[in-house]
Amino acid sequence: MQLLFEWGSIALAAASATFVGVLVFRRIHLRRLDVHRRDAEARLEPLALALADGEEVQTVDARDAEVLAGMLSRYARQLSGDARGALARYFEQSGGVEREVVALGARHDWQRATAASLLGDMGSERAIAPLLEVLGDRSRDVRTAAARSLGRLGAPAAADALVRAFVTADVAHGVAGDALVALGPAALPAVRALTGSEDPALRKAAVELLGLLGEPADSPVLVARLRDSAAEVRASAARALGRLAAEDAATAVRGALSDRVPFVRAAAARALGEIGDRDAAAELLVVARSDHYDAAQAAARALARVDPQLLATAAREGGGPHVLEAADRVAVKA
Repeated sequence: MQLLFEWGSIALAAASATFVGVLVFRRIHLRRLDVHRRDAEARLEPLALALADGEEVQTVDARDAEVLAGMLSRYARQLSGDARGALARYFEQSGGVEREVVALGARHDWQRATAASLLGDMGSERAIAPLLEVLGDRSRDVRTAAARSLGRLGAPAAADALVRAFVTADVAHGVAGDALVALGPAALPAVRALTGSEDPALRKAAVELLGLLGEPADSPVLVARLRDSAAEVRASAARALGRLAAEDAATAVRGALSDRVPFVRAAAARALGEIGDRDAAAELLVVARSDHYDAAQAAARALARVDPQLLATAAREGGGPHVLEAADRVAVKA
């Protein structure tokens, strides 16, 4: 038994020594790689700056190409127009784009995510189709990196997939939203089309995005959603119309003050306040005096924006707690 214990101790000590040795070796190796990278970056900096200025330069060997790609990727985030186009051409001609597209099929998640991120920085439209494919990757980190890159590339073809990822949370919600905002007007055709989707979650997301990306001319599409079968979509449509300050939709939004669902009425009231629809003052007062808490509060605050005099008169006549609160808020600000 004693002998067994001694051999066990020796084995444990040997394993510990091996583990420590591996860690030391790894640390030394990583340090050498870091030193090489820093030395290479210092040597390649003039070349990188020349490329960023749109100058034609000679290609470098594969080892330096990887370092140069990382440097140019950082620069690319702050470039646009001809300079960004020159970088994209360099990455295409030097094989950088092809190398990272191949890496999208790597075994490890971190390798695929890194490749997806670099492709967005490289600015080449050749990366759009491969990045769309990896929006279905098993790793959420890879999908998120792909979504971010598609936004950087300004790829209209990605709008539909990004809206769906926005809804399903297959991609980090904020990243999908930022990517769609980065697409800007290019995303609008797909977003408008999705407002008529059979899936209420997709309709809701599309309506919200149309409120962020659209323009007052989109109000007819949003007005139609005020009659949607899903209350969440109706509320989102009201909020979107308020955000767009669509005065031509004010009548339709006033109609939503009588919606059967309280949070839809509240959204309609807030929208009327944002639009500044004074014609809605009497209806807002009715809701403020008698409705569900959230809707009444929203209506009273909207009334303070569109017709503060009517609000003050109603408060003097004892118009209810929400009317009194809104009037007090107006008096404090005055």
